[in-house]
Amino acid sequence: MISILWFKRDLRLDDHAALTAAAKRGPVLPLYIIEPDYWQQPDTSLRHWQFIKGALLELDKQLRSLGQPLLVLRGPASKVLVQLCQQYQATAVFSHEETGNLWSYQRDVAVAQALKAHGVAWFQFRQFAIFRPLLNRDHWFHQADDWLKSPLEKPPQALTPLFAAVVTPHAELPASGAHLEQKLTELAPTRQHDLPPCHSMQQAFAFKDTVHSFFANRANNYQKHISYAAKADQSCSRLSPYLSYGMLSMRALQQQCVQQMQQLQPGTRKVALQAFFSRLRWHCHFMQKLEDDPVIEMANMHPGFDGMRELDFSREKFAAFCAGQTGYPLIDAAIRCLLSTGWLHFRGRAMLVAFASYHLWLHWRPTALFLAQCFVDYEPGIHYPQIQMQSGTTSMNPNRIYNPLKQSQQKDPEGHFIRRWCPELALLPDSWLHSPWLLPAQLQRRYGVLLGIDYPMPIVQLEQAMREARAKLSAWSAQQNKTLWRTQQQQLVQRHASRKKPVKSTKAAITSAKTSTTPQQLQIFTEDSV
Repeated sequence: MISILWFKRDLRLDDHAALTAAAKRGPVLPLYIIEPDYWQQPDTSLRHWQFIKGALLELDKQLRSLGQPLLVLRGPASKVLVQLCQQYQATAVFSHEETGNLWSYQRDVAVAQALKAHGVAWFQFRQFAIFRPLLNRDHWFHQADDWLKSPLEKPPQALTPLFAAVVTPHAELPASGAHLEQKLTELAPTRQHDLPPCHSMQQAFAFKDTVHSFFANRANNYQKHISYAAKADQSCSRLSPYLSYGMLSMRALQQQCVQQMQQLQPGTRKVALQAFFSRLRWHCHFMQKLEDDPVIEMANMHPGFDGMRELDFSREKFAAFCAGQTGYPLIDAAIRCLLSTGWLHFRGRAMLVAFASYHLWLHWRPTALFLAQCFVDYEPGIHYPQIQMQSGTTSMNPNRIYNPLKQSQQKDPEGHFIRRWCPELALLPDSWLHSPWLLPAQLQRRYGVLLGIDYPMPIVQLEQAMREARAKLSAWSAQQNKTLWRTQQQQLVQRHASRKKPVKSTKAAITSAKTSTTPQQLQIFTEDSV
């Protein structure tokens, strides 16, 4: 019995439950589908494809070593899968459970219907500590912990060659190893509008070296440098794109981290790995949110925020933000870094979302789509819950209004990051670099930067924008129905809040989630010191 192994965002062989199960059943046809409609979605970009293309080449090498190359086709998944099942007389499709954007959810519904109509079984397997359906969040932490500690799946030693004897004369054949890259180029998706090319992004072939270098030495400074713009690119793990596209198993990574910590004596390195491990534990927590509530991608988590920002959206401010032309050096440097490399450290990401949502008072949805296109490591299940948390629309988290000037002074004090990505400011001394708008005309000429010409003046006045954001939040919360607000908040806490123990009361739930009990008491944090 021939089975089709449909690779999606799981481009690896190690710890791959669907591969293991399919191989036990009999001959396996490995397949990747380039879906044109997916690449027209507003949260995709060709930099994503650039990374995926490299990952597919690496995957094909691994599959060929087992005796069975990767077949890459283009078209709607439901149509491609049905046609292949007919051509190869395949009776089952194997894949992982995907927690993606709404489009991928609807695609999977269409695939399920098409396969069922043709009598083909579809077996889906867990890739992360995400449970479908999750009936009660109270027990999620322990369920996730048990699964992440469970034994890894071992890949088969070999796969039965299928293409020596083609089942039907019209069956699809994979490109030879030497020509797969050419075929991927021919089948590459297109987009009518896209970001500028990303020339210095991470590459899939560097996967093993990146894992090794992090655990061998880069992890030593993880905890100390992850929030510092100029140092984070080396001290962060840089494993996120490999997790996002499934080149790396989250379960295997967590177990490797635990093994490393167990071998270390107390000290700086062990503390750094413990900090890294603690952040790994948040990965599946956020993905479970989108799995349980796909509408998070489209609408405010707490409906009490509906209408708060939507009607005030400024296209001019949004355009300046997306171009890295806000007049705030750390903000602009972060955007330009992201456009050029496809990566940014977490503090920089949170700061960008907060600046857009509070200082510019932009609705989070356009910001989320723009950043999704920018991030090479875009993971929908993490992206949208995090965007909403940083935008203050969850009611479960305090509103963090990052001060971009103090963040700049504290997290890039010598200006290395700013000077790299805003070279027009490179000659400014540190004393002026973080607030160039204060530079007198005489000094502008001396340092070769004319404000409003070489570098923009701030698009909003910092202190005024922060005051207005607080005032708008307070005014909005004051007009809400308190009883309805609390009821909706409690429902969100019960469904999504992080906890190791079951919530026994509404008060405990709210306290556990670090939220307020009424909209009038929303906590507003101005993060000047973090």
